[in-house]
Amino acid sequence: GVTYDTGGISLKVGGAMRGMSRDKLGACGVVGFVAATAVMQETSVDISGILAFERNAVGPASLLPDEVVVSRAGVRVLINDTDAEGRLVMTDAIAECRERIVAARAAGNRTPAAIFTAATLTGHVIRAYGWYGATVANGPARRDGYDRRLALAGLAYGDPFENSVMRREDHQFVAARTDREDVYQSNDKPSTLTNRGHQYPAAFIIKASGLDRHGLASGRESAIPFVHVDIAGSAEDGCDPGLGLCAITGSPVATFAGAFWSSA
Repeated sequence: GVTYDTGGISLKVGGAMRGMSRDKLGACGVVGFVAATAVMQETSVDISGILAFERNAVGPASLLPDEVVVSRAGVRVLINDTDAEGRLVMTDAIAECRERIVAARAAGNRTPAAIFTAATLTGHVIRAYGWYGATVANGPARRDGYDRRLALAGLAYGDPFENSVMRREDHQFVAARTDREDVYQSNDKPSTLTNRGHQYPAAFIIKASGLDRHGLASGRESAIPFVHVDIAGSAEDGCDPGLGLCAITGSPVATFAGAFWSSA
């Protein structure tokens, strides 16, 4: 959850900072789903939620373009745009989830497990789908139908999602070309001006978190399903608020409840 997003050193200008208090709505959605599950005493799901908060502001400790940071998974990330901070915030949390799943399996716990992220990640998803959200799934998640499950639940519960498909070009886009880093965080352009601007960030997340070691090629015993849910479009209602802010919808709480509660 980005509590406020100024863009950092890659500062948002021309009024683009307006509404960035809402950049934490993905984390709010995670809290909402966990809280709703507890209130309803729904026992069909076992949820662990990790909230990774930051304030993307300008200061002496600000991240800088051209810096290389090392993720929790030991992956060297070249920073190209400090306004693409959301994917960085989620990456180490995903790496921790991956570690927990691997440890549980090593201990003999074969309970099916999957990782989901929810974030108001890109303007590109609004360019692509308007005021709807999108799922972007890795190979194991697509094989097991997690993205389609979310889409069907969203249709049933009034929170529709489009299923976007991650392609090899998305992985190639962020693949390092030198021996000084392992992956590129982004390009230096807004997602709205970048082809596949809401798909390729999921490819970055997979590489930087170490989930690339748990794709389809790793076999069923090692594979970990992962779905990123981009709610930049669906988190607000899209109505004209005048000089105010749009109303908050609560997405993706209803979709996750419909997809995973046995009582839904």
